[in-house]
Amino acid sequence: MHTLTPVEIPARERALAPVTRNLLVLFAFQVPLVALLALISRNRLEHFRLWIWLLAATADSLIGMLFVIGYRRWSRPAGTTPRWVVIGLVVASAGLGVVVGAAPWVAATASRDTVLMAGLFPAVAGSLGAVMLAGRLDIFLTGLLTMFATSTWAMYSTGDSLLRQTSSLNLLFVIALTCLYFVVSRTVASAFELQTHTTELLRQLAADRATLTDLNAELTATNAQLLHQAQHDPLTGLRNRRGTLDVLDAFIAEATPTEPVGLLFIDLDRFKSVNDTLGHRGGDRFISVLADRLLRSVAKPGEAGRMGGDEFVVVVPKCDEASIIAIAQRCLAALGQPVHAEGREMPSSGSIGVASAPSDGATSSELLRNANAALYRAKAAGRNRIEVFDESMRTELNTRLEDENALRRALDQGDIVPFFQPEIDASTGQVVGAELLARWVRQDGTITTAGDFLRLAARAGLLERVTEVVLQGARQYIRRLANLGLPAGFRFRVNVAPRSTARSWRDNPIEALISGIDPRLMTVDVREAAVSSDLAAATSNLAAFRDQGGLVCLDDFARGVSSLSLLRSLPLDEVRIDRVSIDTITAHPHDRAIVRSIIALAREIGLAVTAEGVETGAQADTLIALGCVRQQGHLYAPALPAAEFEDFLLERLAERYNQRIPGLPTWQTDELT
Repeated sequence: MHTLTPVEIPARERALAPVTRNLLVLFAFQVPLVALLALISRNRLEHFRLWIWLLAATADSLIGMLFVIGYRRWSRPAGTTPRWVVIGLVVASAGLGVVVGAAPWVAATASRDTVLMAGLFPAVAGSLGAVMLAGRLDIFLTGLLTMFATSTWAMYSTGDSLLRQTSSLNLLFVIALTCLYFVVSRTVASAFELQTHTTELLRQLAADRATLTDLNAELTATNAQLLHQAQHDPLTGLRNRRGTLDVLDAFIAEATPTEPVGLLFIDLDRFKSVNDTLGHRGGDRFISVLADRLLRSVAKPGEAGRMGGDEFVVVVPKCDEASIIAIAQRCLAALGQPVHAEGREMPSSGSIGVASAPSDGATSSELLRNANAALYRAKAAGRNRIEVFDESMRTELNTRLEDENALRRALDQGDIVPFFQPEIDASTGQVVGAELLARWVRQDGTITTAGDFLRLAARAGLLERVTEVVLQGARQYIRRLANLGLPAGFRFRVNVAPRSTARSWRDNPIEALISGIDPRLMTVDVREAAVSSDLAAATSNLAAFRDQGGLVCLDDFARGVSSLSLLRSLPLDEVRIDRVSIDTITAHPHDRAIVRSIIALAREIGLAVTAEGVETGAQADTLIALGCVRQQGHLYAPALPAAEFEDFLLERLAERYNQRIPGLPTWQTDELT
């Protein structure tokens, strides 16, 4: 059964509770009061009437108290009282009115003054009832009417004219007391309304407090969840980079030389091939399995985290070097177990670099850098191994940082300058193009070896900036040579940096690179690594470049694993044979057969073929015999500074012009050359 709140219970029903309490008081004092009056008046009043009055008061008190107790016991939680209880209370109230109103009848045998004094008893009781029974009109009127009806009859039955005239005043008492009742009832009703409003406010306050408590609990849970998400990797459940750094900073703050903090920097070996084989979903599964293995290999209070991609970190506090190496060996063994993903068993291994704080770094960034240096050596030494950071690595790392900083300064100071290496039509000797190359010319005039310079730029993530700086410096020379007049079909070749453009194809990097240069003078070389991450965007960019008159060449052809598929996917004009194949073309029949196949395939699908790295006449003759006449290499010319290349180009043009004018005198030939 639904239990009503105090607000939902009607005011008339709520008034019954205080009325029953007041009736209980009246019924309890009725008999003692009547008995006291009877005792005081026993010598002046008729004993029979006193006994009748006392018995009636006793009976009415018992009945009234019985129904009051019934109300207390049988009133329902739903806010309603049984009808028989209400009727009983009304009857008991009527009995109370009769007992009080009978006071003049009991005193009728005495003097007139005694009867008049007894007649005041109902008036006083009526005034008291108007206050004590406020809110229950049915009980009040029943008691009031029976009381004054009995009192009027009692005074009228005496036969005394004065008493009869006095009894007529009872009607005025009834009206006056009824008015008093309504005034008091209105006050009681206002009190009930105030109580109701207060109760409602308290209930609303409690509800709001409960809601606020729930909101606080929900907010606390949400904040905890957001904090967990901010510090943990959603794929593996390990701490992410931010969470790992927080833990590492806390452990380093407590580290001492006797209780160092060990850091394991872990990188999965050849994960790209796993991702290519299994797809991204399978690659995620592969990562998750290995992350779980790492977590189970590290005992608390150690922590495992994922720095991103296929890089993981294990932090071990208060652990000596031998224990750190033991944990690294456990991790290496766990990573070396095959992984079942996407219905296949994939081989797995990892490389680990180890560093300790405070000996190998007093901050998290320094410790991570040194552990990464040890990891880099583990990769270079053959992978699937552990390397511990030492002083030789520190020296190597410092040297590399100095070199990278020097390269950045060189880019800012203009020490990275454009060089041009000519491309020759080997069948005619004509210069048909030039590759734009970057060279680092130091302040003392020395030129850093191209291989070392480019490897440093790639490691520092500066290849794209190097390309931009070189093209910026080469624009004026390209425009100057174009104004002087270039041979028909002459092209400047520029290579798109493979490690930088993977994230920027959607920003159309080619348009920014050739800004200010006629696209019809340019050939863009792209490698497989430069387009594989976003083939669709790369294809769109290259197609737009071709529409402007530029040419697209697939560089280092046959070195990548999917170069053949790129012939179908990319908008190409030519392919460039890998230098490695050229180096052995005259020594190994197999390499010669591979080059022959490349040239035949390119011709079959309508692509031109270019060879780079031609160093000997035998290589040049072999390429000519196989059908590749556009060649580049030190056999013809090294990479030249812009001014020297201009002289080289003009000299070749003059020679070409001289060959077209037979019989020209020697002195004129000398002038042209």
